[in-house]
Amino acid sequence: MAILTHHRTTLRPVQTAERGLPAETWLGWMPVSARRLVGLICLLTFLGLQVTPQTMAQDRNGEYALKAAFLYNFAKFAEWPAASFSDSHAPFVICLAGNDPFGPNLKSLEGKLVKDRPLVTKPIHTDDNLISCHILYIGPDELKQTRNILQALQTSPVLTVCDTEGCAETGIILNMRMVENRVALDLNLDAVQQTQLKLSSQLIRLTRIVKGQP
Repeated sequence: MAILTHHRTTLRPVQTAERGLPAETWLGWMPVSARRLVGLICLLTFLGLQVTPQTMAQDRNGEYALKAAFLYNFAKFAEWPAASFSDSHAPFVICLAGNDPFGPNLKSLEGKLVKDRPLVTKPIHTDDNLISCHILYIGPDELKQTRNILQALQTSPVLTVCDTEGCAETGIILNMRMVENRVALDLNLDAVQQTQLKLSSQLIRLTRIVKGQP
C-alpha cells in the first residue's frame, strides 16, 4: 500500500504493506501516541473537530476522531453526479447506519462546506431511503445487513464505508482499519465500479485493493 511520509518540508511516496496511514500522509494526521498527542489535537481542532485530552482518552485514544476526519476528507477525493443532489443548495449528507461511534467528532463538522455544499450528518436505518446519502458509514452492528443495504443501493452513487476487518471484501467500498494506531484503507474497486462514483487517483494510491462481493 502506498503512503506518504514527511521528510523535512516535502511529501514523498514510499511503499509499505501493512503500516497504515501515519501523520505525514495524504490527510496529514499523526498516529496516536503520547509524544504526538498535542500535535494531533491541534490538527483536528484546525479541521473543526472538538478534541481535548479528555475526549481523546474516552474515544479509543482518538480512533474515531481520526476516522471522522477521514470521512470528511473522503468527500473531497470523490465525485458524485449532479443528479445526486436535488438542487444547487442541497447539502452533502453523511449517514450513519447502526450505533454512532463518532460522537461530537463528526457532529462538529456539520455546516462545513463540501464542494460548496453544507455538510450534514444523520442516523439512518437500513429500511430508510439510503440513496439520500452521499457517504454511508455502516457500523459493526449493522454489517449483518450488508447484503440488504447493497441491494437497496444497487448502482446508486453512495460511498459506503466500514471499519471492521474484512468488511470491504463483502462489497463495501472503503474500510478504515486500525493498524498499530494508524488508519489503513482497504478499497473494493469492484464495488466502486458498480456505482456512478469517481474516486481520485490520490485516494486510490493510498489504499490496499481488495476484492469480494456480497
